[in-house]
Amino acid sequence: MSSVTLDVVIQKFEILPESAKKEVADFIDFLLQKRFSRKKKTDKKMLLEISQWTEVDIKAIEDAGKEINKWQLETF
Repeated sequence: MSSVTLDVVIQKFEILPESAKKEVADFIDFLLQKRFSRKKKTDKKMLLEISQWTEVDIKAIEDAGKEINKWQLETF
């Protein structure tokens, strides 16, 4: 395995498309936050901080889960 140097990382970063550069920057922020975070965060908060998910998206999924739990399954 080759060693990771700043020069190698920069060279690889520079050839990425802009969308991938944003993804790399977001991932670095995530790693830094994870490393320096002192309290454990909920999955919901982590999703909101590291992804494109919004409160509205998560609420829609939670609501769908509640509706699914109401289903009455047929027994045979």
